[in-house]
Parts: sequence; structure tokens; C-alpha cells
Amino acid sequence: MELVESFLSIQGEGKYAGRLAVFMRFAGCNFNCVGFGVKQEKNGQKLIGCDTIRAVWTKEFAKEYKNLNAKELFARVLELKQKSNPIVVITGGEPLLHYKKAEFIAFIEALLSENLEVHFESNASIEIDFKQYPIYKKCVFALGVKLENSGVSREKRLNFKALKAFKEHAKDSFYKFVLDAKNLEQEKEEILEIIKETPNEIFCMPMGANFDELASNALSVADFCIKNGFNYTDRLHIRLWNDKEKV
Repeated sequence: MELVESFLSIQGEGKYAGRLAVFMRFAGCNFNCVGFGVKQEKNGQKLIGCDTIRAVWTKEFAKEYKNLNAKELFARVLELKQKSNPIVVITGGEPLLHYKKAEFIAFIEALLSENLEVHFESNASIEIDFKQYPIYKKCVFALGVKLENSGVSREKRLNFKALKAFKEHAKDSFYKFVLDAKNLEQEKEEILEIIKETPNEIFCMPMGANFDELASNALSVADFCIKNGFNYTDRLHIRLWNDKEKV
């Protein structure tokens, strides 16, 4: 398994914001969200996407990854958590690209056997076969369903069968939408369409990969949430550490 990074921090977003958390970020993604406009240069090449470009552009960053098996991944979590009791956040990229892999499953099994609370951060485009892989019924899923502002085609980003499976079978799940203050009404229409098809708890957060971008969207998104009866989630890690990585 290719591990991009791992660290102990706090969960900065969503329903569980503020919780102590070990983050395990895996390489690979089925999206490249160019609409979010985060730019990074690597070996003279300009890369555009989300704020985890290093997990998405695997060819460009492959030499920086650590290739670890399930036992090594589990040992890394134990090393990071020490005597604390954090949640363990499995993220990417898109971590569910790996959900059928034996090493990945063995890693999740080891975490659960230690009575650790396992959370996935997913774009929710991949439908899990919960019947064949029941281990995932014991996990929490933050469903970061992408809206049109991501630049990803509707056909790729909206998988209503997957959303229903998460809602019906996961230990807990919730929506986490990224909103741009310039397009709130359009984003509202998409959100209402999604929750009409598959109702779930909603958290809206402002777009922004650094403090200035976050600040430019936050108040408008908070007002939007109050007006429409949605939950607001900030991005605490950006508030605290700006665009620093591994926090």
C-alpha cells in the first residue's frame, strides 16, 4: 500500500471536527478536481487540482510514498497514537480505490481489533459491496460528494447507489460539501437534488486551500447554512496552520 503521509493532529472538518485523529493518507484518486484551482509545481510541471495534489498525481510524487504492508501500517498508527485514543482517519486521494485489497482490509481489521474508531474520507463515487465486505459496516464515512464547482463531470461524481449503500449500511455517514461563495444558489440546487434522492446529515464548508481563500468564502457559506438550515463546518487545520502539510 502506497502511503503518502501519516500524522497525529485534529480532525479539521465535518461532524467530528476537533477530535484527536491519526491521519493515514493513501495514494491514488479517481478524480482530479481542477475546479478547486489549487496549484503546485513539481519537476517543472504545473499541477492543478485539490489541496492534496501529492496524493492525486501519483506518477509525479511516487518516489515520495512509502510502500507499507498491513502490519507496518498498523504499527505506524500505534506509534503515532501512543497512549491516546484518537479516531483513525483513512483519507487520500480516494481511499476506497483500495477497499477490496487484502492488505488494506487486513489493516482496517487490525485497527478495529484494537477498538479504534475508523473514519473514511471519500468522494462517495465508489459503491462498496457491504454484503461481501461487511467490515466496512463498522466504519464512519465522511461523504465529500463533489459538486459542479469541482470541475468533475456529473456522471463521474454523482453515484446515488453508492450514497444509499453508505446511508443504509455504514456505522455512520454524513455529507460534506465544499462551497464557493460565488455560486451558492447553484450549489444549493445540487445539494437539494442529492438529499432528495438520498437524505443524510449535511455539513457545508467554505472552499479554500489557505487562510486567505478560506476567509473569503467562510462568512457567506455560514450565512448560507443559517438561511437554509444546514450545518456549517470550518476547516480548522487551515485556520491554525494555513496551507502547511502534514497537520
